[in-house]
Amino acid sequence: MSAATPFRWPGSWTTPDTVDLLQGTAVDLILLPEDRVFDRVRARARERGIASAVAPPEGVAMAPGAWPGVKLSRGGEAEFAAGPTGVPWVDSNGWLVRLMRAMHPGAAAWIDAPPKDRAVFPPASYELAVADAAAHGGRWILALDSALASHITPDAPAWKRMMAAASFFAARRAWMECTPAATLGVVSDFSGPNEFMGQELLNLVARSGQQYRVVPKARPDFAGLRAILYADRDAPSPALRRQALAFVEAGGLLIAAPVWGAAPGREVAADHPRFALRAHGKGRIALAHAEPDDPWMLANDSAVLVSHRYDLVRCFNSGSFGACYTVSPDRVRTVVHVLFYADRGPSEAAIRIAGSFRTARISTIDRPDPQPVRAQFARDAVEVHLPPVPPYVAIELTA
Repeated sequence: MSAATPFRWPGSWTTPDTVDLLQGTAVDLILLPEDRVFDRVRARARERGIASAVAPPEGVAMAPGAWPGVKLSRGGEAEFAAGPTGVPWVDSNGWLVRLMRAMHPGAAAWIDAPPKDRAVFPPASYELAVADAAAHGGRWILALDSALASHITPDAPAWKRMMAAASFFAARRAWMECTPAATLGVVSDFSGPNEFMGQELLNLVARSGQQYRVVPKARPDFAGLRAILYADRDAPSPALRRQALAFVEAGGLLIAAPVWGAAPGREVAADHPRFALRAHGKGRIALAHAEPDDPWMLANDSAVLVSHRYDLVRCFNSGSFGACYTVSPDRVRTVVHVLFYADRGPSEAAIRIAGSFRTARISTIDRPDPQPVRAQFARDAVEVHLPPVPPYVAIELTA
């Protein structure tokens, strides 16, 4: 049941005929209060082969999230507030899905973010809400805003797009076995005094376009990374320090706060106002001059210190976008999930993806069968030229 497609039942739906709306959809679990007014709903759901529950089943980690997309004002206009890239500020639950999966190995990650406190809910935003969590290996608990729930029909555009998105990802469960590729690892216990900085770093590193890995401090894994970022308030354990320094000696970059303590190696010239650099083995250590208190600044500093030359994904002519670069367990197939957070995709965009590939195809929720796409292949990257696409597109590549 942890692989279920969950739907949060609207409180106003008390008649059993509403269950028939789920006929032919991917929904196989409804979440609703343990209230006798819903007894007939539960009975009809059983008849249709749909489970019901008050809370998520065992094997699920659930967390409250944000409604994904460009932040809107009360009047429904985009708020062009400053962000790490100067584009409209974007909310996403991808970092939260990754955090839950890292902190709860083996559990399914569900995001509980019903639409609320927003003036406008375009149909495409429901598709985006599904894709935003699923692209990172999680599930958004399907939900409706109260206005839509009060006059829902099977042909309502928002309903159709939400259910089409749910079916799209339910049919591609193998994608959930893919693992994110990353250049940067954010190392923390993400709790207690480190909760705000650690979790906000994940949020802002994602917003700055970096491909990252959540690295729990108790189970550090630096394989495949170019850099690790340690910003916890407490000093690392001796074991973590040894592992991190071995990573540096092999050619990696350690970005750390003064709490890390003395660093080995020789000092090298650093053209950075907030960090001193030391060479150690084949790698480097970047030690902050002061304890970081601004996760936005630290996220952007990490991008500069690692260098954009190592970016795994770059997008041109895209507007507010996010990407999740994932690799199959056999390392043969790569799926890059690309999301455009303005509730619509661009008329044209180019995506540069690092790696050596032979083929490239794209699929979208409205065109789920993989389609050929114009692409330019080079030895170390491919540039995919997208046609007009909806808010979500998957780029499937083979090595």
